[in-house]
Amino acid sequence: MNRHAVGLLALAVAGTAIAQAQQPSAALATYLRDNIGFTPAQIAAMERGEVVVKVLPSTNDRDVVVFGIVTAPVSRAAYVAIAKNFRTSLAGPNRPQLGIFSDPPVAADLQSLVVSKDEAADLEKCKPGDCAMKLPLADMRTLHAQIRWASPTLSADLSAFARKRFLEYATDYRQRGDAAMAVFADRGNVSARAAFADILDDSPYVYQHVPSVTQYLIAYPRGRLPDATEVLYWSQDILPRLRPIISITHEVIVTPPELKASTMIAAKQIYANHYFEAAIELTVVTDRVVAGSPPGVYLLTLRRYRFDNLPGGLLNIKGRATDALRDRLADDLRGEKARHPPG
Repeated sequence: MNRHAVGLLALAVAGTAIAQAQQPSAALATYLRDNIGFTPAQIAAMERGEVVVKVLPSTNDRDVVVFGIVTAPVSRAAYVAIAKNFRTSLAGPNRPQLGIFSDPPVAADLQSLVVSKDEAADLEKCKPGDCAMKLPLADMRTLHAQIRWASPTLSADLSAFARKRFLEYATDYRQRGDAAMAVFADRGNVSARAAFADILDDSPYVYQHVPSVTQYLIAYPRGRLPDATEVLYWSQDILPRLRPIISITHEVIVTPPELKASTMIAAKQIYANHYFEAAIELTVVTDRVVAGSPPGVYLLTLRRYRFDNLPGGLLNIKGRATDALRDRLADDLRGEKARHPPG
């Protein structure tokens, strides 16, 4: 395995060692240098409180892996308590729409979901093997059978359809887990469930070091994590140079039994209407101990995305997407730091 691609869950193991070390900052610096490829200047910037983000190599050309780190002047317990307030912790300036699903999901959870005029135009042209949105074949057929594309209520009709399908999708996932994930017909038959399994298979450190979290993500809802807090939500996310992305995500916050000195926040994409066949985000929150300073934490985040077969060359959508995801992670980490100002 490429040493740069060892990833965040191996870092979670390092996080335990860091928290227990006599010189935790030195232990982290060694890890970042040897496993992530940070330079001394990047490590120094991180310790000064700056956000440092790096795009990591991957073994699959369609995967983008982005790693970032920042410090925050807050105890781990306080940070985790704030993270569990999902309506505020999941919100942000790059996320104009956000909805938390009830358990079980209800229609009111999706009342603010709206299909834009641009999305309506894309949907009208959508057909199997050639669609600007990621949709199952059954949804494509239903849209063309039921929607009147010249209707003055087109946007409202499509929004109602989207809310209905998102509600069904969330309900089905709550009941059947990964078996409910879609098979996309926009570029052939691509299983979101298989794509998610593939990015985990390409990350063997997940199974080796934190099997409890991995099994929870794979086996949900058949198993539970003790003392875990979880949420299912939908959101619209704005990334520079890309289309707005509407997605459904399952997130869990837990201090796993294998890593009692760190808290993990794992987010698993259930559905996205553009670009991503699968995605996973893993954040480790570990204590930062600096002599003479108040309690703090290191926030270490790894995001891994499995893309469509996106064109390179003159269009270079993959390159634009990589830059956008790198910049978005940097913005998000700055936002996390801003939530916890010093003193």
